[in-house]
Amino acid sequence: MFNHILLAYDATEASDLAFERALALAQEAHAPLHVVAVAWSAEVETHASLDLARARCWESLQLLRRRGADAQVPVDVEVLEGDCSTQIVAAADRLGADLLVIGHRRRSLLSRLAEASVAKRVIDHAHCSVMVAC
Repeated sequence: MFNHILLAYDATEASDLAFERALALAQEAHAPLHVVAVAWSAEVETHASLDLARARCWESLQLLRRRGADAQVPVDVEVLEGDCSTQIVAAADRLGADLLVIGHRRRSLLSRLAEASVAKRVIDHAHCSVMVAC
């Protein structure tokens, strides 16, 4: 059973599914759920764009915290900044996660060839089990 569950969340449909799966696992294990969102901007990184990304992350995470409370699962939330996969893996290491849950959205072949997905990079570098919800 998993005792330290970390969810990487980006407010997409795939990460909502990942949240539901992680929440169910946390309920079964009577374990808290730690959720991280990574603030980043595709624009030239300006303070304004990062501030906006950070605010959006916090808003999404507060909704998850309430959903966790409704399910009687403690949900800790954290907003990180930087490269998504690097920050997610570092958070899993720092928190001693034994399971990392992440969503994955289906992309076209051309899109996959142009850039590896965050989920793939996390799987390649994580030091714990990874569950991919899709």
